[in-house]
Amino acid sequence: MFFPNSGSGRPFVRIDGRSGSFALSTLDGDPEIFEMTNKLLDLDITGVEQGWLRISKDGTDWQALEVLDDWAGTPRPSEDHAPAVKIDVMSTDWPQPKVRELRASSRAVTGFITRIAQEAGDVPEGKAVRVRITGAKMLNFGKGSSVDLKFEIAPTDRWPDVSIFDEHRDAPEPTAATATPATSPTNGASAAFSDMPDSPIGGPAEAAANNWT
Repeated sequence: MFFPNSGSGRPFVRIDGRSGSFALSTLDGDPEIFEMTNKLLDLDITGVEQGWLRISKDGTDWQALEVLDDWAGTPRPSEDHAPAVKIDVMSTDWPQPKVRELRASSRAVTGFITRIAQEAGDVPEGKAVRVRITGAKMLNFGKGSSVDLKFEIAPTDRWPDVSIFDEHRDAPEPTAATATPATSPTNGASAAFSDMPDSPIGGPAEAAANNWT
């Protein structure tokens, strides 16, 4: 399972809400699975958006919240729209482009971003949060299933500047055949996602210690 391209033309990464696998977009439209265990991922937490997302055979519709966590302030457009998250992420382990858009409504992804924001605390202006993906734990509930992505957060002195994202943002995207909101100095990212509604979509590997570059 993966989310189709948003139509914005932006390169994307999708995380399968049931297996935890990462898939990278390519020019020919066939996403490539990329192994992220023990890889580093940088997240622009201060630039995160929440919103209502609808995915259909005709494409996607994204309606951003005007204020983080204020789900009542931006009414749900339809029963087909689910609470979702959108964020720019970067990994130097990926093939070009290194910066991609992550947008999803699965519990796995919204929970993943929520926990990073909460554990990171107040993120300084101009900084991205660096994490290492250490594994995934499968979760079963009722008739559904999800995945709990495991991670560890780098020391704050290893967090990169968000400006680095711009250096990688416009790199050409490979084909499948060749692919291997306003912020403040402490904008309360740790408090965001405190009450995200449930989405209808429903063995850790040992990390390389102290290697955050």
